[in-house]
Amino acid sequence: MKKLINLIILIIVTLGVVLVYCFNETRRLSSYFKGSTLSSTIEQVSIQEKVNNRLDKVRKSKKYTVENAYVELNPYGISPLSAIIIFQTKEKNSIDVYINDEYFTKMEKSQEHVIPIYGLYDDFNNKVTLKTDGYEYTYYIKCEKANVEYPLNVEKNEVINDKNGIIFTVASYKTYFTGWDKDGKLRFYLTVDNRMDVEWLPNGHFLIGTSEGQVRENFVGLVEMDYLGKIYNYYNLEHGYGFEMQILKNGNYMLAGGDKAIYFNHQYIYEMNPSDGKVIDGLDIYEVIKEIDSDFPEEYLGPKAIRNGFYYDEENGNLVVSFREINTVFNFDYKNKKLNYVFTGADSLFSSDVWKKYLVKVKSGRYPLGQHTPTITKDGYLALFNNGYDRYGVAFENKSNKVGDYNSAYTAMEIYDIKNNVANLVWKSDFDKKYFSIKYGIFNVLENNHKFMDCGYILKDDFRDKSDNSLVEVEKNVDDIYSLIIELDENDKVVFKATTEEGKYRAFKHNLYDEETKNVDLEQFNIIDTVEKSDLDVLSINEIDVDSSMEWINTFEFTKHTFSTNYKINENDEVKFYFLNRRGKVYSFVYKNEDDKNINNVFNIDIPSDRYRVFVSINEELYDTKKVYSF
Repeated sequence: MKKLINLIILIIVTLGVVLVYCFNETRRLSSYFKGSTLSSTIEQVSIQEKVNNRLDKVRKSKKYTVENAYVELNPYGISPLSAIIIFQTKEKNSIDVYINDEYFTKMEKSQEHVIPIYGLYDDFNNKVTLKTDGYEYTYYIKCEKANVEYPLNVEKNEVINDKNGIIFTVASYKTYFTGWDKDGKLRFYLTVDNRMDVEWLPNGHFLIGTSEGQVRENFVGLVEMDYLGKIYNYYNLEHGYGFEMQILKNGNYMLAGGDKAIYFNHQYIYEMNPSDGKVIDGLDIYEVIKEIDSDFPEEYLGPKAIRNGFYYDEENGNLVVSFREINTVFNFDYKNKKLNYVFTGADSLFSSDVWKKYLVKVKSGRYPLGQHTPTITKDGYLALFNNGYDRYGVAFENKSNKVGDYNSAYTAMEIYDIKNNVANLVWKSDFDKKYFSIKYGIFNVLENNHKFMDCGYILKDDFRDKSDNSLVEVEKNVDDIYSLIIELDENDKVVFKATTEEGKYRAFKHNLYDEETKNVDLEQFNIIDTVEKSDLDVLSINEIDVDSSMEWINTFEFTKHTFSTNYKINENDEVKFYFLNRRGKVYSFVYKNEDDKNINNVFNIDIPSDRYRVFVSINEELYDTKKVYSF
């Protein structure tokens, strides 16, 4: 009996010790999870599901009628000149939408109405009128003054007749993605840094790159979005995305990326299935060039070459690709992975005899210099925005970058007929050689044979007058440049002209609304992630001494795919991340090996849904970032 009592006492004491330990351990762990929690996805994505769910409850509520509709300005928090109106009707009705007394679109027939309102004026109490079955209902939506620093000044307009027609611009500095009407009034802008090419889908949505993981304008991925800022598909791609994309006739997307998402040696143009992100086909430019010339310098095939544009002609299978920094346009047989020709202003780079059968000779016109947006016209001609700036010479051959040595340089839009490796100029517009846009630019021949162009970084006359001014330094300072957007009609008459005091990477002309608009689909939100999952080790909290960790005093910007900091990571450093959850389990990830000079810039941390305190180890010294992320 005494032994039994002693055993019971021992069990009670042991349980007590365990309970005390567990209590102390729980309290210790909970101390790491106080305060705010950050999202492991970029903010514009992380808010989507919460907003969708909230608005969907409103949609299902019978509380809101057309006489008493639910109205919310900027529901997704990133598009201040948009709003949403939600209500129900007893019968299926179509709704005509008027904004500030101008007709914009007809909504699809429905009993549940989720109406997107685009193109509101900033610093104005906007009038929105909905008309249906002989009745009309008016709502007023007040927008605050926009903090957009560089307006668009419309100097001439003979082509855009109503407020639905918008000039969209993309800039890499301050204004990002913006839209302006025929009077130069701001009608749309995003407050997040989404940029580079924009492509519109048949459903009225658009594709645009996020700046996540940005290195030399190469990103991890892109989003399908509407003007509300609602994201329908968020793509994180194993091959990344940079500068250019194209929507193919079969509905697939063609993208420019690399063998890796960000830091890559191989430029890769690939076709992607948008439903799952899987690669259908692709062209590795590195492999094609190296097959021709094994001695071709690798530095001219990677990011330094700045592959800034491509166009795929689906009729004949030819793919033209611009490498800005080496003044070169390649034309490939995409299906057979072969090179057709090289149109280049960098002769010394292609001096080997193996290139003789590929090099294009100019009979009339000039060679490309720092060019942008090559396309193939419906006549089979090569059209390009020829900046006229010897990028290769300045970047790689130590040529002068003083503006005084470019007195005769000019930018032009040019169209060439290239046959049997001979180029004949069939059309050009150089505006009397007045403009010198040293970077950026777009040139498109439209369906109606109008020609639309954006001279995106024109040097001001005062800057060109001082011969010692540096062309390299002016790329860092927008005070000495401006952009010019022009449309020519079929007779080359200027029918639209606008300027802005900011460098514009691209400009586009597109409507805000289609003739008929569908209700906003609040249920669709997909994350499509094809980035390879990173190798992780699983530890317990007892295997790392988190209590003795030092405070991380540097910046720490993190998503599940990218990391940036102002701490200088050296070539021989070993860097690890540790993710501690509320149960004491730790997942560790090697960001950089000690013996590897390359940094693992893009990764995919795939761990169970939870909150995680993040620690970083530099050469086995453990630091506490004091940041908690949700996965």
